Amino acid sequence: MFSKRLPLPAGPHDLPAPAPPAGALHAVSRVGVVILLVLAVFNGAFLYGLPTLTGAEYAWVIATPVNAAFLGAGYLAGTVATALVVFATRSWRSLRVLPLPLVVLSVGLLAATLLHADKFRWDYPLTWVWTAVYATVPFVVAVLWRRQERVASRAPAFHPGLRGVRIASAALGSVLMVVALALYAGAVELWPWPLTPLLGQALGSWYALVATALLVCARSMRRPVEAVIPYATLLTWSLLLLLLPLLHGVTFSVELGVWIALHVALVTLSAAALLAARRLHEGRL
Repeated sequence: MFSKRLPLPAGPHDLPAPAPPAGALHAVSRVGVVILLVLAVFNGAFLYGLPTLTGAEYAWVIATPVNAAFLGAGYLAGTVATALVVFATRSWRSLRVLPLPLVVLSVGLLAATLLHADKFRWDYPLTWVWTAVYATVPFVVAVLWRRQERVASRAPAFHPGLRGVRIASAALGSVLMVVALALYAGAVELWPWPLTPLLGQALGSWYALVATALLVCARSMRRPVEAVIPYATLLTWSLLLLLLPLLHGVTFSVELGVWIALHVALVTLSAAALLAARRLHEGRL
């Protein structure tokens, strides 16, 4: 008679992979942010560092270097957000405020591209990359958001130490949304330096992103650690923008004075939020 062979005990490679803890950032979400980081680095370095080359080496001709550098500042600030997510973040709540602003930016820039399609260089391959990125980002973000929210941990209580930051964020976010809508509607004559309608909508899209981020923070930021990524990004963006009048010789005017005051207020808010997050420190992102 043949002896009955007993099944071998399961080895370590036969066991199912443990499920990620509730509220953890999924690997596929991190991969998506890595792609955004690469795009932000290349766009930011080129537009902010070499703004005079956009006439020959970009999807559309940005006539004034200060405007190219403005767009570059947004991408460079985006490298701060994406690098923090890729290299330092474990919790979904630490970056939960970012998806909606990213969708707002993508929709705004895609709409500007379609409204001014005659201004774009469609014989240049990167123009199609530009368009494809902003056309697909909203759908990819929606899928990743749904996956993360299905396994998200229960939202904690609002930390009382963040109340002032949230109130100030709501106020400045509302102001920036008015600026964004005015630029998108064509009120470019009120700007401190020359803008075309396309540039007005491009800049307006970035202001809409920041406004949305501040309003989302005001509405849903609960823990001090959740302030780190959005306000570090805002601080970087505001400081890079405040350098533009010096780097590009923008003539001082009342409009420029108001613009500077607005961005100084953003720097102040960002610094206050980051100091509050440090003072109320709770642990890693």
